[in-house]
Amino acid sequence: MFPSKIENKSIQKLRQNYIIILEPVSRNFYNIFFVGLLFFRLFSCIIWDMDKKTLQQILNREAAMIWDSLCEMHPRLAKFDCPQIRLNGRLWRTAGKCYQEDNFIELGTKFFASPKNRDTMLNVILPHEIIHQADFDLFGLSEKNCGHGVQWQKIMIQYGLEPNPHHTMEIKR
Repeated sequence: MFPSKIENKSIQKLRQNYIIILEPVSRNFYNIFFVGLLFFRLFSCIIWDMDKKTLQQILNREAAMIWDSLCEMHPRLAKFDCPQIRLNGRLWRTAGKCYQEDNFIELGTKFFASPKNRDTMLNVILPHEIIHQADFDLFGLSEKNCGHGVQWQKIMIQYGLEPNPHHTMEIKR
């Protein structure tokens, strides 16, 4: 099973995050650590079909990495906690929701059933929702009711994503 281009970008991003941490450590340790991390990312698609608990753990790790990246871009975010990630089996049109004042995000469990949607959920929807929380923590309530205001759009672009408020994933109810 070969990783998709999106997953390759995720792996490169992960590698960039860990190079800084492991630079002073010996090269052999770095290679062993990175091979283990790479193995986990490449074969995580096998894990996806497991229980919700495993999916929750993967989402929590991804969320922490996204939050750390946003904290590097906006150091003021470091005083805020990463939002909690919750799975919601009732969402079928909306892939994710951010409850900014309560600092948690709900993701539609049903969207993880399709391999194509999994990549979108991890690489687009999860960062999209976390950026809603970052926007709220940095700038307060958005000037738009839906939360896709100017500041949210700027953070999305800084993170490397299109500031698109809608997804194109389809699932059956």
